[in-house]
Amino acid sequence: MKGYASMTTYTIKDDCIVDDRTGWDVMSTWETPIMQLHADMVCANGGHILEFGFGMGISAGLIQKHDIESHTIIEINDGIYDRLVEWAKDKPNVIPVKGDWYDDIPTDKKYDGVFYDGFGDMLNKRYFPTRIMQHCKEGTILTWYNNLLKEESQYDGSVKTMNRTEKGVPLGDLEQFKSPERITYETVSLTIPDEARIKWYLEGEGNIYYAPQLITDNTDIGG
Repeated sequence: MKGYASMTTYTIKDDCIVDDRTGWDVMSTWETPIMQLHADMVCANGGHILEFGFGMGISAGLIQKHDIESHTIIEINDGIYDRLVEWAKDKPNVIPVKGDWYDDIPTDKKYDGVFYDGFGDMLNKRYFPTRIMQHCKEGTILTWYNNLLKEESQYDGSVKTMNRTEKGVPLGDLEQFKSPERITYETVSLTIPDEARIKWYLEGEGNIYYAPQLITDNTDIGG
């Protein structure tokens, strides 16, 4: 389901990507410690890695430093996808995919690690805990950008309403993992600018980021 990110355009700067429609920073270099933590988490199994969203390529570059077999990156925005293709030219294990992660994940393999960090993806965001399971196997590491500056995430089992509309229709509640009690967190301290402290970016106080992780088992994937 193609959402906002498929339609907007961006200005690429040395230290950030700016959404031309809203003027918001979509990705910034100050987030590098966050991306390092997620890259280390998602690559702990090695194997086949699936990443949603390329952005500035910060997390992708950090993932590439790990010993992995393949690195599939799905990007829906035309301009960012062109940058992804250019970046991947000298990286034989990178598989760029133009499209929407909800519909366009390649089905030729089950993945060992999945990192979800997609801007402007409100149409699909609520389905991540259930939709992704068809591409997982027992032991897949799932990690996702956490919009909450505390040991809690969008998918921790408590009902969280999107409070957003699409063409006037409420988007409803975020789906939750079957076993949210198995979500664990790793933390990193960094300086978070005030302009990033907004809902659906980083909501809360302090300068500690909580990176969530769920390792799938047969209960999650329906085995």
